Amino acid sequence: MKKLLLSLLALALCSSVVMATVPDPPKCTVTPCDALNGVVLAPDQPSPIPASIVTLTIRNSSNNPIPNAAVNASFANGLCFCQSMVFNTSTNAQGVATMTLRGGGCLAGVSGAAVFRANGVIVRSYNNAKSPDWAPGCDLTVNLGDLIRFAPRTDLCFDFDNLGTVDLGDVIIFTSGYTPGHLCP
Repeated sequence: MKKLLLSLLALALCSSVVMATVPDPPKCTVTPCDALNGVVLAPDQPSPIPASIVTLTIRNSSNNPIPNAAVNASFANGLCFCQSMVFNTSTNAQGVATMTLRGGGCLAGVSGAAVFRANGVIVRSYNNAKSPDWAPGCDLTVNLGDLIRFAPRTDLCFDFDNLGTVDLGDVIIFTSGYTPGHLCP
């Protein structure tokens, strides 16, 4: 009986330790992606644009941060990435990880366009992944070709906040990549 009680105690302790490292997606945050209902990628030189810097806060079911969680970003086919794009990172002691999404292209309304995982658990899956670099060919440079495509403000690939129209918020995101012209070295 004593062995059974010790075994049950050990099992309870092990399961609580394991549960401490399992993310609870509703308790996690992905900023600014949650507000945009998607992700924004952009070439990162001379510096990353603010909308492409993603901060993930990973928490468990007790709403406690998960330190050292393995965080991964994956994307559906159709985007292009700068050589400096890092798809894996880990959280700090407060359960926070930061990723800069360096790339171009447009996936609008595509299931699993951008997926973030922590410790193997899908924390978020977005159907929109868009970039100011959306001229044909995905040349990883925000230039005149992108501005010409953006100017009529009718292409929903430039609807970065996914509200169904290209408005002032989208103009601000596009302009942050166009002035100065961002590129991947």
